[in-house]
Amino acid sequence: MKFSFKLNGYYKTSGFALFLQLIAVVAMAQVSVSGKVSNLGGSGIPGISVTLKSTGEGSATNADGNYQFNTTAKPGSHTLVFSGVGFRTMEQIIQVGSSPITQNVSMELDALGLDEVVVTGTLGGTSKRQLGNSVSTVNERQLQNTGASNLSTILNGRVMGAQVTQNSGDPGGGTSIKLRGVGSIFGSSEPLYIVDGIIIDNSSANVVNLSADAQGARIQSGTNRIVDINPNDIERIEVINGAAAAAIYGSRASNGVVQIFTKKGKKGEPKVNLVTSIQHNSLRKRLELNDHPFRFGIQQHPRLFETGDRLTTIANLRPDRATNPGTGPAALGGPLDVTTYPVTRYDYQDDIFESSLGTDNHVSVTGGYEKANYYFSGSYLKNNGIVRNTDFQRYGFRGRTDFILNNWIKLTGGILFTNSRSNDMPNGNNFFSPISTMTIIDNVWDINERDALGNLQHVERVRLNPLSVLETYDIRQETNRTLTDFKVNLTPVTGLNIDLTTGFDTYAQQGFEFHDRVPYPFVAASFFPDGYVANAKYNYYQWTGDAVASYKFNLLDELISTSSVGYSVQYIKTAYSAQEGRDLIPLVKTISAAQNFFNPPVDNRTEQSIFGYFFQQTFGFKNKLFLTGAGRFDGSSAFGKDAQNIFYPKASISYNISDENFWSGGNFSNWFNTLKLRASYGKAGNLTGIGAYDRFITYLPITYTGGAFAPRNQIGNVNIRPEIKTEWEAGADMQFFGGRVGLQFSIYDQKITDLVLPFNLAPSNGAASLVDNLGKMNNKGIELMLTATPVNKNNFKWDVSLLYNKNKNKITELYQNATFIGFDAGNTQGVLLGQPVGVYYINYFARDANGNLILKDVNGYMLPQVERGDPNTNIPARDPNGGVVPSATPLRKVIGDPNPDFSGTIINELNFKNFGLRIQLDGVYGFEVYNWDWITRNNVGNGPLAEKELKGELPRGWVAAIGGFIGPRIQEEHVQDGSFTKIREVALSYSLSKLKFAESVKLSLVGRNLFSFDNYVGFDPEINSSGQSIVRGNDFGAFPIPRTIQFSIITNFK
Repeated sequence: MKFSFKLNGYYKTSGFALFLQLIAVVAMAQVSVSGKVSNLGGSGIPGISVTLKSTGEGSATNADGNYQFNTTAKPGSHTLVFSGVGFRTMEQIIQVGSSPITQNVSMELDALGLDEVVVTGTLGGTSKRQLGNSVSTVNERQLQNTGASNLSTILNGRVMGAQVTQNSGDPGGGTSIKLRGVGSIFGSSEPLYIVDGIIIDNSSANVVNLSADAQGARIQSGTNRIVDINPNDIERIEVINGAAAAAIYGSRASNGVVQIFTKKGKKGEPKVNLVTSIQHNSLRKRLELNDHPFRFGIQQHPRLFETGDRLTTIANLRPDRATNPGTGPAALGGPLDVTTYPVTRYDYQDDIFESSLGTDNHVSVTGGYEKANYYFSGSYLKNNGIVRNTDFQRYGFRGRTDFILNNWIKLTGGILFTNSRSNDMPNGNNFFSPISTMTIIDNVWDINERDALGNLQHVERVRLNPLSVLETYDIRQETNRTLTDFKVNLTPVTGLNIDLTTGFDTYAQQGFEFHDRVPYPFVAASFFPDGYVANAKYNYYQWTGDAVASYKFNLLDELISTSSVGYSVQYIKTAYSAQEGRDLIPLVKTISAAQNFFNPPVDNRTEQSIFGYFFQQTFGFKNKLFLTGAGRFDGSSAFGKDAQNIFYPKASISYNISDENFWSGGNFSNWFNTLKLRASYGKAGNLTGIGAYDRFITYLPITYTGGAFAPRNQIGNVNIRPEIKTEWEAGADMQFFGGRVGLQFSIYDQKITDLVLPFNLAPSNGAASLVDNLGKMNNKGIELMLTATPVNKNNFKWDVSLLYNKNKNKITELYQNATFIGFDAGNTQGVLLGQPVGVYYINYFARDANGNLILKDVNGYMLPQVERGDPNTNIPARDPNGGVVPSATPLRKVIGDPNPDFSGTIINELNFKNFGLRIQLDGVYGFEVYNWDWITRNNVGNGPLAEKELKGELPRGWVAAIGGFIGPRIQEEHVQDGSFTKIREVALSYSLSKLKFAESVKLSLVGRNLFSFDNYVGFDPEINSSGQSIVRGNDFGAFPIPRTIQFSIITNFK
């Protein structure tokens, strides 16, 4: 009882103190600050941020340009800051007393935003006018109402030099981003991602779809982890391209930096924001299938299985002569059977795809006091896929607080927790994919037919019924992720700024996959007809620590010096384990049901440390000429001692020539308002170009019979060095007609030396491969962004932006006398001297001097041939007995390139009173796709070429000749033009204000991926079955990108 009495007394005392504090808060003067922000034409501007600099209090203008907030600032002079995208930042002095304050302003257009303060690559905050390299900024307004839940796809068309590829239409499907082309081959070319000062992971570890078949072929597709970041929590994104970022962020930033700044609290009463949306997903384009009601062969059974009918029917000509490819009657000189029989043809797309719904909900609370502010949010997203029985859902919580301890110590901390989970299907580079199972059988089977027990029926011999995958496969994964950051900012003396930052990124990913036993015969053993089960786990932990000090002072009245030093360290630890088994015990779905563990269990663990220290010196003269020099020493435990502490320099210059007197006094300054010239140079090493232990000997997980000897797989190489990227960049930022038109232009040249590549060895070397510095590569390009406001008056504003990117990649040197290094077993793509990375180096059609196909008489039918000749000289050869028929060895040459010649985006935004309309067109041109699905569909009979052959529009055996059943496959047939122009996004919005229950409500209707203008015969030329890997432009079994229509409501409550 005594303890209870003391506890109650404690509560009474605390409650009384809290009551007094509340009285004090209420008693503080609450002065209203309000007004209207207009353009020079007098129309109100929505979305302008209005902030009292001394306290951080403020609000944003509504749809009419009006703003209002209450302040507790002390009486006296205070600065009111007005800032917004596309407008020049303004500051106004107001006098705070006891009476309400009204402050109206007119803002000037600023297409370039040179006064905008950026943080990325600058050690603190620096206006764009000081930078010698380009930095792209994506603000909160641009992030809203995009209809996309994945941050990476939002960047498409908004960042100079960025190539954004959506690898799959899976609801949790990954994306790939490259800034200024391919930066590495063995390592990643993706940029470095930083969230609130902490480096995060954006890889796509596979914990499902571990094997493409029972031979243990591994595939790579998955969700990259940037999907864990909710766009609604983001305040802005800054992107810096190329090696210039590495001087500050280290060599991990050699491919550029994407830095994400999440929302913070603002001083004032709590404000609640609610975003809710519903989304409809549908298949944008259907494949053209064979609908001719006949098939080659002789029908002897309703389901054809007694005759041996199978995939090769189109080539082997008779169903009772099913043999291996290349050994059928045509290959042996036998007669070409043209017998057909009637069939019913089906469109399996109706069974695979469905329209679906998704929802995205986000609520946040923000507020603060004089010494602290806060931001908290919670979110829930669920999106069902257009492939049956697929979905992705994500729960998230984010918190951020700022504390001002005194006038020179400020603390900032944040935390993010997300739980994401998905129900998946095999997707991309996988024979089990619903797309693959649909395209690898002739469309003459009723896949919905069942036996008396309700079991599905078989289709082609060897293959799976697509519905077996959709109805019986259980594939799911779950990820729990936590991001934290903590920062101490110290300003002990004037001009000195010290930032101490630490935080970690950790997540646990777990996958489960189960294939039930197949209830029908004739399925190939490699497709697991006896069942399959797998478990996989991936744990990732990364700790980041940074210490940066910067001192700014005036050397002379008009010369400012800023000196900075810093140290950073990252520690990364991973653990991956997986186990697969087949031949399952009935009714059991765990790994213990497996009786055949055909792949050895996997247990990979890595640890890696990356460290660096750097300095930077900037001189600014008259706030118009800026010179910067920097250097960094970097090291990684992945490399040997001789490759540690390598020095990487950086230098840049920025000259705002339009600030000179001669410019402002010239007649042309009335229309040519701003000119900034800039140039930069940087060098960086790629410390993630190899894995943590790639310099060591590795062994195969097998032993020879009767012994304990484990053969070597890879020879160690302690002398391997980091890849070195040297880059220069030059450009200009220009502004015309009073800020209504802005133009940014950059050219760059990257030279990458000591390129890390795997090199296959002869068996006499005692191992299969070696990883070494084997080449050089070059990227050259142009980046251009034009922004304009053609109309801005009478409550109507029209903004337009045009983005143009062009990059040319080239392998300039390969060592070890190599001319071509393939990426896969078929060597269809690879590294070829003098060519861009990943070109299609394949065999091709034989043609005469006029470019016409050379046709060969095969039993009375004129069929195409593969080009042949001397592979050492690549000179075609003809039949030595005369004629034009190719002879000798099939030749290869470059037939297409997955890297585009250029890309572009046009965005039009129109605002009239409370209405808004945004239309975004994206185009990617001058690239090719290797369409595996195309040749597969024709080989089995459901493609358009097979239909033409059945109708007699093509000679009998044409498909077999190009498909590899009469001689080698003519791979040129796979390669198709991928150029496209897409209506990427159309967004219509309407804003309401002055409501009783809310400050503002915004309604929007957004359509994405609406139409594509292209000549591609697949679902979509934009997808890539190989995920984030170096292999690009592959289309094999990937889920198509859906068309989406989203309706959303954004409410800011009072």
